[in-house]
Amino acid sequence: MSAPKLLSSALTLSILSLTLSACGSDGDKVKEEYDRIEDQVKDEYDRVEDKIKEKYKEVEDKLSDDEKSMAEILKSVFLPEESLDKFLDKLTPEGGRGGLYVGYFVEVEDGDNDDIDIGGVYFDISKDGAGSVDGSISYQQQACQENNTLGVNSALKVDNYIAGKVTGSLDTLKFLDVKYINDLGLETPNLLTTFAGSFEENEAGSPWKGSFEYQDGLGGKKLSSGENDCNVTYTISDRSNFKTYPLDYQLGNINLDIVGNGSQKNVIWQNPVNTKHVLVSQIDVNKAKSGSNGYVQNLVLTNLETQFAPVIPNESTNYAIVVQAFDANNVLIGYQAVVQDLPESL
Repeated sequence: MSAPKLLSSALTLSILSLTLSACGSDGDKVKEEYDRIEDQVKDEYDRVEDKIKEKYKEVEDKLSDDEKSMAEILKSVFLPEESLDKFLDKLTPEGGRGGLYVGYFVEVEDGDNDDIDIGGVYFDISKDGAGSVDGSISYQQQACQENNTLGVNSALKVDNYIAGKVTGSLDTLKFLDVKYINDLGLETPNLLTTFAGSFEENEAGSPWKGSFEYQDGLGGKKLSSGENDCNVTYTISDRSNFKTYPLDYQLGNINLDIVGNGSQKNVIWQNPVNTKHVLVSQIDVNKAKSGSNGYVQNLVLTNLETQFAPVIPNESTNYAIVVQAFDANNVLIGYQAVVQDLPESL
């Protein structure tokens, strides 16, 4: 089927944009660049629309009368969300698996050998052959740091490919080049970029993996938490590679468990041999599946810790707790997740 080619241009996008809150002529240039990226995404969406209409013609004689009636509506009004998944599943049943996929990103060549290059990523991917993709990318490293996340939006899945926009803001520009502060009057870096990925069924865990990239000279810049008594600084990279897994995937013998009673729950695990960093994520499952930011905590542990205190609200909430262990080269050597209500429902 030719549907994977739908996103070929999106998957090879190399013009990714950093939008900055500016004024004057620089602000006009930034707005023009933002509008250009918006048009680019819209053009890709229009191409998907056209291809879907073509696919309908190919399978028209195989549809029931009710399905034909629904499809005619889809052709004329692209495309009611409540009908899209049912119809496209018939057209592209071989699409990569969907659901909540949680994993990590690793920055590539940020020029700083002393900082942490690992962060958290999750996607909520349509289970049908074509549909929507939501998610978040988290740069949070310590509990004292604000939950700094970039949101995935305007994203599509077609067959074994996903692509879309990533927007949001990170830490303050305390350590950034004075040009950005004086010329553009910035407070936080507001980012706009795109990501692209593919479903790798034959790899261990059958992950969705890919990359996202920043331009406009952001790579190599240092960011700071800006919070009192929170010593978090890191260098951001131009490019990062991500890999996400279904929550039933296991790698290594982590033996993840949640112990204790009531509000005194602790998450415990065992670190595999050669562990250097541990990434622990607490995700509100309902928020993640509704398109909101599901990250509650996303911490990078550097002292071989084997326990973590989750946030426990007053009302029972369904959480995914995910522990990922990495060696000194940022290679994943351990993965396990547990999904549980906290506090537990009576």
